[in-house]
Amino acid sequence: MVGSMSSPAPDTAPAPSDLIREQGLTRMRRLALAILAAMAALFLIAARLRHVHPVFGYLEAFAEAGLAGGLADWFAVTALFRRPLGLPIPHTAIIPRNRARIGRALGDFISDQLLSPDLVQAGLARFSASAALADVLAAQSLDGAPLVDELARKLARAAPGLLRAAPRHALETGLKALMQEALASAPAGQTSSAALRLFWTPERSRAIGEATLRYVASAIDSRRDALRDELAAHGGGWTPRFVDRMLADRVIGAVENLLGDLEQADHPWRLALDRSVADMADRLASDPELVARAQGWKDDLARGPALDAAARAAVDRLTRPEVANGVEDEALADLIAQALNGLIARLRTDRALSEPLDLAVQQALTQRILAERPSVSDLVTERVGAWDEATLVRALELQTGQDLQYIRINGALVGGVAGLAIHLISGLAHLR
Repeated sequence: MVGSMSSPAPDTAPAPSDLIREQGLTRMRRLALAILAAMAALFLIAARLRHVHPVFGYLEAFAEAGLAGGLADWFAVTALFRRPLGLPIPHTAIIPRNRARIGRALGDFISDQLLSPDLVQAGLARFSASAALADVLAAQSLDGAPLVDELARKLARAAPGLLRAAPRHALETGLKALMQEALASAPAGQTSSAALRLFWTPERSRAIGEATLRYVASAIDSRRDALRDELAAHGGGWTPRFVDRMLADRVIGAVENLLGDLEQADHPWRLALDRSVADMADRLASDPELVARAQGWKDDLARGPALDAAARAAVDRLTRPEVANGVEDEALADLIAQALNGLIARLRTDRALSEPLDLAVQQALTQRILAERPSVSDLVTERVGAWDEATLVRALELQTGQDLQYIRINGALVGGVAGLAIHLISGLAHLR
């Protein structure tokens, strides 16, 4: 039997949409049956009354042809899905008997028509991988926290273990290459100017000045006797020793007074220092000679041992045992979160980044989808062939049954009109 080797239905519980379709199909079947019954009743009544008045002859012709058309279309519609009245009539139950061929045709249609290269490329052209990635990263996790923060914490916890598993020399070489690339891509003069302005703010200038002055004052106070003796020893030898020591005390006192004056934020010397730093920042961005010297310093840094030491220090910090054993590194997590937030902004605004990414993803998906078209066709063929007859018939009837019932209704009505027209023409031609 055709359905003996089939698998069970994929879903035994009917979906709400299937219930709605089944109710509509039932209504249309009842309507088609009612029209067919009305044609049969009209035919019987008109046949008995045909000699009473000529109009009953026309009604008889209409009902007779309508009954024949309705029965023929009922047979045709039923024969698609099952044997009419269960009779073994040839070329009936067409769909169940040919489900393998139908599955193959459906699979080929989907593969060749719906998944054609032009349609696949046109569909993927409307998909932006960069926008989708930015939306995913900018979403919130289940607990309402930003997904970026949660992802950064997980990456921070996982990074040390992953780094420890990698060869140390490869890590140091990779980090050094990244640092060299970053240095090479940064304009030396403008970067140095921006860094200097960022570092030498009024607050930081005041803090550095006060810390420096306190250190110098403390150093003088702790070494006062030694400084006095050193200054007195350079007195020239033509003055008494006590005079040299007195002069030395006065020099030390003058220096201490000067340091005290310099503690004032508006001291001319400190203001002059701030102006000198600002002037240096301007020159770093505009003076060709100074820009060339900054570029040379940058090149020396990229080739020098300091970069190797920085790479080693970074690897040491990222792979230290307390971090590698699962202790969360907040600094690393914050750094990763900042990088991810920066990536989100660039994915949404930087076309130089988003367009190549979108194009690469579209090309990769296109190649993958086109390569899997035979598998899609085989999957559809296998799935349709695995359905049992009842499942296949029910699925197709629910999708097309209401329209097919209109064929029965139209068959009865159009057949009746055709029979009436034939009866009229034959009467006019005196064929009856």
